[in-house]
Amino acid sequence: MQTDSLSAVFSALADPTRRAILARLGTGDLNVTELGQPFNMSQPAISKHLKVLESAGLISRGRAAQSRPCRLEAAPLKEAAAWVEKYRHFWEQSFERLDGYLMELQSQETHMNQANDIAANAERELLITRIFKAPRALVFKAWITPEHLAHWSGPHGFTTPHYSMDPRPGGAYRACLRAPDGAEHWVQGVYREIVEPERLVFTHAWEDAAGKPGNETLVTVTFADNAGQTIMTFHQARFESVESRDGHRGGWTGSFERLDAYLAEVGK
Repeated sequence: MQTDSLSAVFSALADPTRRAILARLGTGDLNVTELGQPFNMSQPAISKHLKVLESAGLISRGRAAQSRPCRLEAAPLKEAAAWVEKYRHFWEQSFERLDGYLMELQSQETHMNQANDIAANAERELLITRIFKAPRALVFKAWITPEHLAHWSGPHGFTTPHYSMDPRPGGAYRACLRAPDGAEHWVQGVYREIVEPERLVFTHAWEDAAGKPGNETLVTVTFADNAGQTIMTFHQARFESVESRDGHRGGWTGSFERLDAYLAEVGK
């Protein structure tokens, strides 16, 4: 089939009425009157559609003077289908490549989102490592004994007038840290893990004026022996903001400086 003939076939098939006519002829030969019965249009209008189909070679018309029955010609449809089939493989290969490319983009986007989430989470985590010149057992005790905690909890200048605790998994604690200006800051939490003298995990939440806990973070402290000294690794997450994280960094740093001084005094 020549290119112009192929164009004529596709042009003829572009009209839904002409496609419906071909579908009816698929059941057998029909004359103009019979073909026009399902359509709400005049016989001359049906004849115009038939002329287009005949010009494209999709139908042929009998020579009987009275009825001139129309007959479906399959050859042009077959050649048009062959042309579509030829390019179908090209389209399928192109779509497969497109699908692979889209999957790669999606994978990259997923990895990027994961990386962004990790970075965002890291921004709201606090990690402090400190070496104390004291045995691990003593440093651990300083974290779970009220008598020890009262000497170092809170930044420089703070006192701890109240500290109640139940150091066991599921046990709770509550403390009051009093600032130099007299303002009291209450904190509470629950112990999740206690592996003496290696690991301590507990929740941490500041109370508001009504005693209701705010954002809860998780604190994990590990203690490693280092030739009689102790390497303490402190981790706290997740904070509501970077500003909150930085504020806690300053508070814990001051507390650990006080703990270092207290351990040195106890060890004399």
